[in-house]
Amino acid sequence: MFDHEETVRIFTLEKEHESLIPLIEEAFKKEGMALQIRSKYDSAYDGLFIGQKGIGDLYVFKKDSKRAEEILSQILASTGS
Repeated sequence: MFDHEETVRIFTLEKEHESLIPLIEEAFKKEGMALQIRSKYDSAYDGLFIGQKGIGDLYVFKKDSKRAEEILSQILASTGS
């Protein structure tokens, strides 16, 4: 679905953002924007480095990055994250 050269990371999810993932996915779907969440969980280390690296990164197409950042900012502001 995503070509790495056409996408950009817009945010790194921390553990406290985990509950927001369905809300984020729904908001992007309503806007008609593709969203990819790339997990940083490494089973070899049983999540040991999640506190340092986050739980995952959000990627969108470069053409959507500005609007995606706006949407994400609104979600984070409204939830106090």
